[in-house]
Formats: sequence, C-alpha cells, structure tokens
Amino acid sequence: MKVIVTKYLNVRVGSASVNAPCYQYLAPGSELEVDEELYPGDEYLGNSNWLKDEADNYYWSGGVEKFSKSSAKLSNSYPGWMLNLNLPEIWGISTGKDVGVAVIDTGIDILNDQLPYNKKSYYVFDKNISLQDTNGHGTHCAGLIGARNKQGKLIGVAPDCNLFVCKISERNRLNTSELNRYAEAINWCAEQEHIHVISISYGSIIRDKNIISQLQLAVNYAFSRGKVLICSVGNASKFNDSSSLYPASLKNTIGIGSIPVEDLLYPYMNKNLTAIIDGINMPSYDVNGQVIEKSGTSQSNAIVAGIVALIIEKKKWKYDPDEIKKIIMGVSKFRNYIGINFPEINKDLLLDYFKL
Repeated sequence: MKVIVTKYLNVRVGSASVNAPCYQYLAPGSELEVDEELYPGDEYLGNSNWLKDEADNYYWSGGVEKFSKSSAKLSNSYPGWMLNLNLPEIWGISTGKDVGVAVIDTGIDILNDQLPYNKKSYYVFDKNISLQDTNGHGTHCAGLIGARNKQGKLIGVAPDCNLFVCKISERNRLNTSELNRYAEAINWCAEQEHIHVISISYGSIIRDKNIISQLQLAVNYAFSRGKVLICSVGNASKFNDSSSLYPASLKNTIGIGSIPVEDLLYPYMNKNLTAIIDGINMPSYDVNGQVIEKSGTSQSNAIVAGIVALIIEKKKWKYDPDEIKKIIMGVSKFRNYIGINFPEINKDLLLDYFKL
C-alpha cells in the first residue's frame, strides 16, 4: 500500500528498532510503498507498530498515514509543530524578511547552504576561531529560526530573516573563566544596526555578582538600542526548580521555556519566564547537514525568536522591546501543570494577531 510521510522519518535497515542502522531520513510529504502488515518493534512515543518495504527497510508507523486524496495535499505540507502554530497561514502575512536575528551559541555549519548567514559581520570569542560549529547546538537553533528550504527539506520559523552568527564556545557550556563572553557578544550585537533580535538558547548558572552586573549592563545597552533579547530559561532536572540561568534571568530579556512534559522536560521556573512553547522532538539541522530531532528550552527559545522576527516585519520595524514582550504575553493562554499556570503561546491568538 502507499503511505505518505507526515513527520521527519528515519529509514531503519533490517529491523523494527530505533537502534537499527539508518542511512537516510524522509521529509514530510515523501511517499512510500510498504506491506499492509504491521510489524511489532521498539516503542516510540507510545507506538510500537512498524511498516516494512520490499527491501526490508522499516518505518515507524507513527510518522506516516495512508495515502488518500486528502493526504496528497501533504506533499507540500509542514511538520505538525508548525501547523500547530498556524505558521503556513502567518507566512502569507510575514516571513521575517530583512529582520536581523543574531544567534549567540556554538556557531553554525558554514557548509550548509540551507542556512545562509551574514558572512561579513559576525562575532567569535577568539579571532583565530572558525565560525564552524563543532557541537551542533548553534546550528540546530539557527535552523529552527531561519532555514531556507531551498531543497524542500526544512524551513525555519522566519525563513526570510537575516541570520547573524555569534560564536561564544566550541562546547555546550562555558567555564567560569569564559562567562564574560555573554556580555561581549551582546555588546557586539548592540552595535550592529541590522540586528533586531538576539536569540540566546545558551545559558549558564552564574554566581559571580560582578559578572552578572556586567552582563546586565550589556543587556541594558542592547535593550536601549532596540534589540529584543530572547533567552532560554534552561532545562531543569525536576519540576518547579527555581534555579536561575543567565542571561534569561535578567531584566530586559524575554525568558522562554518549554511546555512541561513529565519525566522528560521541565523549564526552570525563574521569575522572568515570559512564555512557554512546545520544545519536544524539534527537527533541525545538525553539523553534518542531516536533520535530527532535539528537545529542550533551547529549541523553544529559537522558535520564539523566529516568531519575534515575524512580528517585527509585520510592525514594519516600528516597535520597542517592551512592546514585543507585551505582544508575546498577549498571544499566550495559561496552561495549568501540577497547580502552576504557565503562559503558553496559543496558535489561534497568534494567528489573530497577524490578521489584525
């Protein structure tokens, strides 16, 4: 029978297992010929049924649906998380065109032509360091914000934005002696006329009051220059952990977390948490050009940074950072999780805003 792929799907060779070899992935809209039989295999997201083709390749059944006239429309469709934010409709109004978004992180895959970035204007923590991302975190976040979809594989939230890269580390964390890089990168962004949004999915616990003070000064300077700082509050290991990651805990930033998922993903609960959004299994680019899924407040933060770019284009660049924060709060509805109300960005309110 013929099926159509609805989620980014790994082709597993030889067995119905998430650990089986995978040499290819399929993008949403791809068509497959498979047996009509369901095969038992590894459980993924509560579904342990798999499909198989004539070459003994296995496909998790949760990532496909049977082909029909209605599903044929999916050949030009987008991942479910994008549909859940009404992004295809919003793109008819705004795509983030010419909005500058700086990504302060681990760099970018400079060989990926799906991720065009400003090659003349960028920040690196050491002049001898390449922008090339060797960790993958920065590339994944940059893809969620502004991947271009040139080959039909992937598209970012703001596909026509201008990406600026700020590399502050080769790793996914900073040592104590390296924490000053946050302020240095933010100050650099503040000076760039064509940067409007600063996305920081890379946070740290900082105990040195002097470093925190210098970082707040940098944030305040960027804020005064009209830059909107979107910062991940970080992933906690338990629910209702009030630990503070920086710079998300600072005044004049917009703190973003993920929708809580029991025993899987919790955002830190600092007082600056402005909004939450889905952060589970988000597909974006890795450093080898492949698409992989990652989960975390980092992914949620990148998505919101893209949404802010869409808002800025809609407002024709007539905005201030406080106004953007109020808009994000205004398109959110409270979601109750174990007795705590989280402000979650709501797809209908978001679409209504863009239709105004």
